[in-house]
Amino acid sequence: MSLVMGEEVSKSYGENLIIRKASFQINQGEKIGFIGDNGAGKSTLLKIISGEIKPDGGKIERSKGLRIGYLSQEVDLDSKKSIYEEAEEVFRELLAIEKRMHQLAGMMGEDSKNLKQIIEEYGKLEEEFESKGGYDYQARLKMVLSGFGFREGDLERSVEGLSGGERARLCYAKLLLSEPDLLLLDEPTNHLDLEAIEWLEEYLASYKGAVVVVSHDRYFLDRVAEKIWELEGGILRCYQGNYTRYLEQKEQHILQQAKIYKLQREEIRRQEDFIRRNIAGQNSRQAQSRKKMLEKMRKVEKPIRGREIVVDFSSELRGGNKVLEVSNLSKSFPTKPLFKNVSFSLQRGDRLGVIGPNGTGKTTLLRIIMGKERADNGRVRIGKGIRLGYYDQYLAQLNPQSTVLEEVRSASPQMKDEELRTFLGKLLFTKEEVFSPIGNLSGGEQARVLLAKLMLKKVNFLILDEPTNHLDIKSRKVLEEALLRYDGTILLVSHDRYFLDKVVQAILYLGRDGEAKLYPGNYSYFLEKRRKEAGSVKREEKKDSGQGEKTKKKSVKETSSLSALEEIELQIESFERKMEEIVAKLKDDATYRNIDEVNRLSEEYEEVAKKLDLLYEEWERREDFK
Repeated sequence: MSLVMGEEVSKSYGENLIIRKASFQINQGEKIGFIGDNGAGKSTLLKIISGEIKPDGGKIERSKGLRIGYLSQEVDLDSKKSIYEEAEEVFRELLAIEKRMHQLAGMMGEDSKNLKQIIEEYGKLEEEFESKGGYDYQARLKMVLSGFGFREGDLERSVEGLSGGERARLCYAKLLLSEPDLLLLDEPTNHLDLEAIEWLEEYLASYKGAVVVVSHDRYFLDRVAEKIWELEGGILRCYQGNYTRYLEQKEQHILQQAKIYKLQREEIRRQEDFIRRNIAGQNSRQAQSRKKMLEKMRKVEKPIRGREIVVDFSSELRGGNKVLEVSNLSKSFPTKPLFKNVSFSLQRGDRLGVIGPNGTGKTTLLRIIMGKERADNGRVRIGKGIRLGYYDQYLAQLNPQSTVLEEVRSASPQMKDEELRTFLGKLLFTKEEVFSPIGNLSGGEQARVLLAKLMLKKVNFLILDEPTNHLDIKSRKVLEEALLRYDGTILLVSHDRYFLDKVVQAILYLGRDGEAKLYPGNYSYFLEKRRKEAGSVKREEKKDSGQGEKTKKKSVKETSSLSALEEIELQIESFERKMEEIVAKLKDDATYRNIDEVNRLSEEYEEVAKKLDLLYEEWERREDFK
């Protein structure tokens, strides 16, 4: 069933045509990944689909009663409620039903005259309450909040005190809890750590509604998308399959178009040669006919792969073989420990990735190594002849008042303006754009300026904090290739798993409660090892207890399968509470004397017990699968 259809949709801003006659269809349950360069118009098309803005041309048809959930990249939340209360607003209708049911329950013992009407109203409300998930909404609410990184102790925190990233995560949690028919998500992974991204992947993959998600996270697109939309040069193209399949089809499309373009050019040259030789001779009429034919011919456009930034890191000084030694490093804030006893060393040419949940001190660790922050304990030693270059994820190293040219000149004062402008051209800054103030640039443009400065400094040790955050897919690939060619040492923090798989040789994992552990290999190898470790811990727990636990306590999610386990556990807790409530009612003297009520509660108990048995079986199946 089609939810949304777009026919020749166009949109311009001034003279800039962003979307050119785009036609598309979104079907029920489809999972669509939406990609394109920064500024290509992806967010604009989402707003058109949601109805937030209107197209200049074409039309949009939405199915009757369609519920669309849309959240842009820039989200904010102004509320004095707690995190839990704000999320609970999604269930306002259920809460109103529940309140009325409590009122009616109280009235049953007080108003015997209208008891029949009260019982009838209560029964109808209870049926509606149950059909809308009233008995498990609290479990679902906590499960989704947990998925987005809000732990049990966070739920009473005031929304006013949350950071921008935390508010964005809360907004996304509310959006998912509202369960619209069509979810439109614009860069949802921007504010998430790896655990939350993996949880979101699993949630969206099993989501019953349709999803269109704009993302530069290739790993995420591979796991969630069944179809890829690409917006390039105003043209929307659709490819079947995930991101990896898209790459194959895209390359085939370019090669095929190049072949057709070449054949048509050869045909045009052949016809033009005939026209030139015969326009004034005996075959003049035939030449005129072929000339008209060429004028009417629909020309095949030459396939263009699009401009890419040029990134090339090199070092002037080779430096010593011992680049960095970190010994027993610890850091905590007054209310929160970050990490303790972190130790590792880097040799020349090593490439180490640092990962972990938000708030475990990844950026702080880099700042301590840079000398920008002090550790509580431990020691950092930088090797002889080592020059450091730092990429700050917040881009705070840039002066918003400086022009692009001035900012880059500060990294290499000896270079002439003409040389700098040629250099900036390789990073896609045009002639006039080099005079733009940094404060007027987008996040992606500022990221390119910071990369330019790092390239010009020619350091032999790169420390990079989330370097892919503001880059589109094309630029991320260029950066990966540049880092693989780099002859120096790299220490980086990133939540881009595709990037980590390509670039790093080892992973330092900073977990909650101060955990710090080093793993050889890239991200995929790290994930495999963590799964095995988690499985080993579970087997030990089973061995110690003598039997498999059926109501396993929540633990830090190591993989997407653990996220599913947590969801099942929360459902089990909800049904167990329901059974306890039924048993309490059956023990009540008033209930015991009412045979009809006893029969009803007994049947309800059996039904809940059956559902609980199925959940136990599913929990055990997933536990054994790990």
